[in-house]
Amino acid sequence: MGSVSKFITVMSLVLSLGQPTLAEDWGTKSGREEALEELKDFDPSVRRSALARLAETGISEDVPYMLRLLRDDNFAVRGMADQAITGLWLRLDNLSAKRLFVKAIGALQSGESNQAIEYLDAVIEAEPSFSEAWNKRADAWLRLGELDRALADYEIALQLNPYHYGVMQSCASIWMERSQARKAYDYLSQAIAINPNLDHLIPVIVDLEERLDNDRI
Repeated sequence: MGSVSKFITVMSLVLSLGQPTLAEDWGTKSGREEALEELKDFDPSVRRSALARLAETGISEDVPYMLRLLRDDNFAVRGMADQAITGLWLRLDNLSAKRLFVKAIGALQSGESNQAIEYLDAVIEAEPSFSEAWNKRADAWLRLGELDRALADYEIALQLNPYHYGVMQSCASIWMERSQARKAYDYLSQAIAINPNLDHLIPVIVDLEERLDNDRI
């Protein structure tokens, strides 16, 4: 889940086609390993810079270290951590698949869910391990009311990226619509355990807890 505006912001940062990336600009001056070390720096501005670089140079194994900064004392660092993690998840080196993915996002934003699915089918065929393609295709299925297909794609996205707190929220929304409080509660609890800044989920989780308690009475 997440707002369209947030997604556009991250897409503009990460999926700039035909332009050199920040990693190319920095070269060996500030590599991935140095950025990982700087995540522990005392200066919040250094931690923010390191997160931005990891959005471009990091690998999936770096995500647990980046997730720790979602609990940082500094508000700006926490915000950058969320953006950088999303940016890393969106990164796609296959240029032809990247172009199709960008087209798919445009189709989703225009309400053309079927067209988005066609583009995402092609992305998945080319890059089956790219979890965001499964995530966004699930979003398209959800908009079409195809809950089973959406849930199946969300589950694959989570298999590929078990830290994806956005996908967890999407799964929870489907189970809530199906009045499956326990499953919705489990997904939301996982999401907020990974990203404690999702405080808008707290009243929903409390409500689900009350429902589950009432069912046990």
